[in-house]
Parts: sequence; C-alpha cells; structure tokens
Amino acid sequence: MQGNQAVLKMPAYLADFRCLGPKCEDHCCYGWDVIVDKRSYQRYRKPSSTDLGQRLRAGVRRNRKDSSVARYARIVRSGDACPFLTADRYCRIHAELGENWLPDTCAVFPRHLRARHGWIDLSASLACPEIARRALGNPHGITVVEACLDPEAAENLRAVEPKMPIEEETAGLSLRACALSLLRDRRHALWRRLMALGYFLEMVGRAEAAPGTTNVPAIVDAFTRRLDSGDWMARTEEAPALTGMQLQLTRRLHDEMIPSVCVEAFKRCAGECLAGLYYSGPQPFTETIGRRYDSAFEQFYRPFFRQYGFMLENFLVSYLLHHDIGFHRGQRLYTDYVMMVLNFAMLKTYLVGMAAWHRENFHPDMVTRLIYSFTKVIEPDTRFREYSLGLLAQSGCTDMMHLAVLIKN
Repeated sequence: MQGNQAVLKMPAYLADFRCLGPKCEDHCCYGWDVIVDKRSYQRYRKPSSTDLGQRLRAGVRRNRKDSSVARYARIVRSGDACPFLTADRYCRIHAELGENWLPDTCAVFPRHLRARHGWIDLSASLACPEIARRALGNPHGITVVEACLDPEAAENLRAVEPKMPIEEETAGLSLRACALSLLRDRRHALWRRLMALGYFLEMVGRAEAAPGTTNVPAIVDAFTRRLDSGDWMARTEEAPALTGMQLQLTRRLHDEMIPSVCVEAFKRCAGECLAGLYYSGPQPFTETIGRRYDSAFEQFYRPFFRQYGFMLENFLVSYLLHHDIGFHRGQRLYTDYVMMVLNFAMLKTYLVGMAAWHRENFHPDMVTRLIYSFTKVIEPDTRFREYSLGLLAQSGCTDMMHLAVLIKN
C-alpha cells in the first residue's frame, strides 16, 4: 500500500472495464450456483415485511458441505437462472437495495482479488464475454499495469483473499514471472511453450520433494539457461502426435459434462465441433474420425491460427494469472498445470471441429464465444475437475509424456 491508497496490479484490459449489463450478449446469472458469503447471508436473514426481503429469506440456503465465510450459503436457482434476475436482465437486489447488498460473488465477478505484500493482484474470469473479447483480442499480448484507488474505494474492496507468507509470495512471483515470460515467447510455437512450462514445473516439483529448502531463483536460473541452449525445446520434438488418444479422452470428458450444461453458447459450439468431425451421437472413435480431425487441423485450424495464434496465447496467459499458477506448492502446483493442459486440449479439439464445420468462414468471434462459454461451464464445476484428474490418474496419463500428447498435434 502507498499511504492510504490501494495499489492494484492487473491485466491492462481490466483498467477501464465496465459491465455491459442488459446490453451484454449473455448474462452472469445462469448456469451456476450463486454463492453467498456469511455477511450477506446474515443480512438477508433479518426480518423484513417487503416482498424482496421475504424472498431473500426464503431463497438463500446454508451450504452445509462448505461453511467457510466466503461460501457460507447459496441462492436457490429458479430453473437455470438466479430468481432475482428480472425479465429485462437487471438484478432486483441491486436495483431495490443497492450494490452493497449484493453477495460478494455478484459484487466482484468477473474479477478476483488477492492481497499481496504492498499491492492487490486483480485478475478476471474469461467466463464473462466482454472480458473474453478484451483479453483474447489483443494481438500484442496481455500486459500487467498498475493503478491506485482513492482511500474510499480502497476501503470498499470486497472478497480480497488474504496475504500469504512473504516467502511463499516471493517464490510464487518468481515462478509466475518465468512462466509468463515462457508463454509470451513467440520465437517458439505455442504448443512448445506450453510443453516447456510443464518441464519447468516438474523441475520445481522434484526440487520441492528433495530434502532441504527449495531455492526457487536457482531453479529458474537453471531452467532459463537450458531453455536458452535449446535443450528444452529439443525435448518437445520427442513427444508423439496421437490424434486418437486426444479425441477419445476429450470426448469422454465432453460426454461427462454435457448432460448438465445449460450454457446455450457452449452447446452450440460443441454441436458444431461434433458435426464438423462427423463425431456426434454415441458412436465410438474410428480411424476415419481421426483422419477428419487431422485434415481439418491442416486445412482450416492451422492456417487460421497462423494469423490468430495470439488468441490462444492470451487464453493461457489469462488462465495462469486468474488461477494463481505458481503460488501453490507441492502437488497442487503440478495439478494446476494439468488442468491448464486439459482446458487447452479440450478447447483445441472443439476449435478444430468448429473449423471443420465453418471452413473458410471460421472467425475470431467464434473463438471468443467458445472460450467464454467453455470457461463458464468448467470454471465453477469442482466435480468436473475431480472427475478429470481422476480419469487421468486412472489412465496413468498425468506425467509429461502423456500430457505432451494432449498438447501436440
């Protein structure tokens, strides 16, 4: 902090971000549970004679599985949407009671705030269409900027995650800086950068498993020297390209999550993908489908992303920032990377199929629509995360050799 001001560090596209409200092509209030913090829950439980007050008392339930302050309760959905969403797509709580009455989830989304020693880290979820457009659409990549809030605004910040010990923060910042530098290095193909990041995090994990204190700066220096020598990028050539394994795994994950999906934009994108590959319905994977995938990759996906490859780079950079990759220790550090790879692999599969469907008419707006709607489906679904990690572990596919197959075409 500087004086009474809060210093924010954030992606540049967040500096002037404003919610579009009813003008947005989508809205935040459907497709997932609205989590209510303890302060808001206790406020909603107070007796009230107004219709809205009574509905708040009846419509908010305790979360018995997780009674933490941040996830103390939830709003019971009306169908797929929040019951306090009006027909003209305004929030009734906000309109009648004011912004301060919103639960932290609604007041902060799509932002995520984390306290550091000296500033606040601010990131944003790509589940918001406007954030996705801003984050993905910059051909120059994502940069981090600083801003200062006045004392009153700083006092009103909500849902700020507490600071971690200074030693953990310092190590996390060092790891994140190295990961960001690697993902932004356009001298190498994006799949090589993502694979090299896995090798780097494996090095960190092995060092942490060894006796003694992990020397993060020394690990970063050793990795950087091997990267500059070309050693790590040479290793990426060893990874096989196995289309069948990619498609069968991503299709299994797709089939697991799609029955509960109510995000129409994602269902349209997934439908286009499966239709483009002639892979819809319950039919098993065949070599013919694999050949269609490879053909679509070469004819439509690869030429398109020669021009728009920055969109996938921006996705990975944004994912890394928003999910705090580098700041978790032990097995969680590598698990974060595994989930990043799974997200990338599934998006790549959907995009190849969509490119096959749209052919020469494939457009950047379609990429943005897929990524924001996919994120909206995946991000809040802890059950899907557990299923995905369990499936990979059961199949013995959590090591870098198998993850490389999901990354490389």
